[in-house]
Amino acid sequence: MFKKEEILPVVEAGDVARKLKLDYARGVKDQHEKAVEGTNELWERILQPDVEIKTLAKDACEFICKRFSIASTGIALRSSADFKYRYEAVAGLSDEIVAGFMKLSYTRDELLNSSTYKSHEVSKYSRIFLGEEHPYAAGEEFSYSHPGLMGMKRRSLTDSLEADYIDTFILDAAGEIAGYIEISGTRLRKIPDTTTIKWVELIAFMFGAALRLRHHS
Repeated sequence: MFKKEEILPVVEAGDVARKLKLDYARGVKDQHEKAVEGTNELWERILQPDVEIKTLAKDACEFICKRFSIASTGIALRSSADFKYRYEAVAGLSDEIVAGFMKLSYTRDELLNSSTYKSHEVSKYSRIFLGEEHPYAAGEEFSYSHPGLMGMKRRSLTDSLEADYIDTFILDAAGEIAGYIEISGTRLRKIPDTTTIKWVELIAFMFGAALRLRHHS
């Protein structure tokens, strides 16, 4: 039996609901909550057919850089005119470098050419390109913020070199590559962790949905 002083007061249902609502609105948000909120906002914009893909790409690049501390991010999409991949938006780099990115184009064969762009599978959707293996074509050195740092040695399994990047594929309804999201290392020069990669993969899924929505609208 409980002693009289050990019996707890009854809590009303309304008090539970009010506390949860206040916690939801005012609670201290950790990085995961902020990522969820930002991704939800991006999804809401994707569902608005009047928002252009280029605008969504710009928003997504800036969101990835800000929320996951990625040094630079780019989104490239396949053109319906010539089926080449071109960058729609780039964030985290100078205007001069971004302008250079916007002049690049790749065929599917070039994109997947392992002799020029050697990579390693991370998951079904993402591949990592490592600086020691020179994953860039001649003339693309401009695309890095600090080309003078290219060629440095990696001292830790989690260190990111200047020429490291990860591509996450955006797939169309047929499972073909409709584009990709490209991220560098973090601003602290670390390889993005698996949680970040999975968030980027989710955003890539959303972009695939955005392309299909606009194709059928």
